Amino acid sequence: MDLIYERSKENVSFTGLLEAIANEVTIVTAVHNIKSNKGSNTAGVDKVKMDRYLQMPKDELISLIQSSLSFYRPKPARRVYIDKGNGKQRPLGIPTILDRIIQECVRIIIEPIVEAKFYPHSYGFRPYRAQRHAVRGIINVVNGSARGELQPIYALEGDIRGCFDNINHRILMKKLWKIGIHDKRVLKIIYEMLKAGYVEYDILINDDKGTGQGAIISPLLSNVYLNDFDWYIGRQYYNPVPKLKTRASDVRKLRHSGVYPKYNFRFADDWVILTTHKQEAYKLKKELTKYFRYKLKLELSEEKTKITDMTTDGIHFLGFCIKVEKNKRNLQKQTLVAKPFPDRDKIKGKIKNLCKHIRHLKELHTDRDRIAYIHYINSVIMGIAEYIRFGVSSQTYRIIDYIVNDCCYLTWKHMYPDSYMKMVIPLEKLCNFPQRHEGHISKVWSIAHEGKWVGVTMAYLTHIRYEAKPFNQKMTPYTAEGRRIYKNYRKSNKPLPRDRPSVNTLYDLQKCVYTKGLYNFEFHMNREYAFNRDKWKCRCCGRNLWDYAYRRCHHVDNSLPMNKVNKVPNLAWVCDTCHRMIHSTSTPDSIDKKTKSKIQKFRDKLKSVSKDNS
Repeated sequence: MDLIYERSKENVSFTGLLEAIANEVTIVTAVHNIKSNKGSNTAGVDKVKMDRYLQMPKDELISLIQSSLSFYRPKPARRVYIDKGNGKQRPLGIPTILDRIIQECVRIIIEPIVEAKFYPHSYGFRPYRAQRHAVRGIINVVNGSARGELQPIYALEGDIRGCFDNINHRILMKKLWKIGIHDKRVLKIIYEMLKAGYVEYDILINDDKGTGQGAIISPLLSNVYLNDFDWYIGRQYYNPVPKLKTRASDVRKLRHSGVYPKYNFRFADDWVILTTHKQEAYKLKKELTKYFRYKLKLELSEEKTKITDMTTDGIHFLGFCIKVEKNKRNLQKQTLVAKPFPDRDKIKGKIKNLCKHIRHLKELHTDRDRIAYIHYINSVIMGIAEYIRFGVSSQTYRIIDYIVNDCCYLTWKHMYPDSYMKMVIPLEKLCNFPQRHEGHISKVWSIAHEGKWVGVTMAYLTHIRYEAKPFNQKMTPYTAEGRRIYKNYRKSNKPLPRDRPSVNTLYDLQKCVYTKGLYNFEFHMNREYAFNRDKWKCRCCGRNLWDYAYRRCHHVDNSLPMNKVNKVPNLAWVCDTCHRMIHSTSTPDSIDKKTKSKIQKFRDKLKSVSKDNS
């Protein structure tokens, strides 16, 4: 992938992509990615779930996907609707599992090609990028203006009417060719994906435009479609075509020639353009209305595409309201600073939904069920708090906690009319989330179970953490330097996805030949997760297992049914020596007591299996 990314940076065109897509390594990686997604349990129109393919022998599944790629005819997606949170519903297409695997194979290969050509300040559906990076980029542009210059406080907020549903297939295919994908076989596969249509109320509907929302490859294709728009605005000022030695001299030349600054940021189909003059924003709005209509065959929403003075109203972008205020720390200089506040309208909807979950506790009849649902409520509270923690959110945290407390009061009063006031317990006495609640004496509503208290958490316990620096454009998964920067950024030493054990050793191939039933494709998937879980060491003696010849993946209980025997909890990595001792009856005296004890535990599992079978 690194080589593909590097060559794409050099504007090289690619032709032999189908062979890379049909490669065994690509297919195995694609199944890994699909399997780890919660949507793998959701079936398409063929009603087949991921588990069916995981139970197949490895070679059979690989052959099935390769043959499907040769004569690809995707099945239509299953149309469902999900709540958007504003009273409206969003249509969602669910492809079949086999089509999802093929889409993921295509995405894996073409993503490094298009990533090398994407605009730097496009942040949606791209690796290592998130909404907080786009918000931080806007703040950096406003706050980073040089002294004596006008700050870009006028924003053109763009809204594309039905962007994903109105993408023109012909224009998209031309853009894929222009970006460097010259393998006509792959272009034909992508075209078939776009033309597959969907099934709604048992009626097949084919549309000649749009990329199905819910398809794995759709976000990537939408970024390809809007990439020329990003560069169209970016080259006017923020990322000009280099004519002089440095970019800074280019920008200075543009500024002195009277060109107004333009800074554009996009996340999927939401975009914002900042400029220093209001009349320039109106000019851009008129210009881009024509650009989208005639160049991209899309329409801008007249109501939602608006010009905002950030010193008065603030722009609404990705769940935040970004306002420009006077710098309270230095009132003498009268400088303006941009600050991201949580969008109140979005937060109101989330709090309303949260209160529905709390009131649902009244419909449950046992404390055990209520405690289980409290864990879900806590995950919702922490999810909201985690999303807005990158903005000025302390006041929003207090509002959330205040409303949740009132809703809990009415709910507990209904559930326990005689003892509800005794169920208000300090956070530090709760048994759930002990690290989060340690040292906090604020009282919350709780339920006792087996002498322990389980309660509703509070949002303010999530610490606000502003994004310290703008996004580092060198951070990408397709260069060694980019992966190193990302590793330092996330402050974690977990192995990257490429650190996986090989499944092509001679021992593995022999097992596939002689015991196809037990060692199916799911085994080859989950053994890698177990390998990372066991930290690449023997579960018995602690020996390092990087040597292929001396490591074994052991089934703890091999009497389980096929749909359970190859799950991660039932797999354990051990060295060849310990594996032989587990399946024998004697242990050498030279083995230390700790290792003997662990080996005996594995033996006991096997003994219980043999007794049950007898």
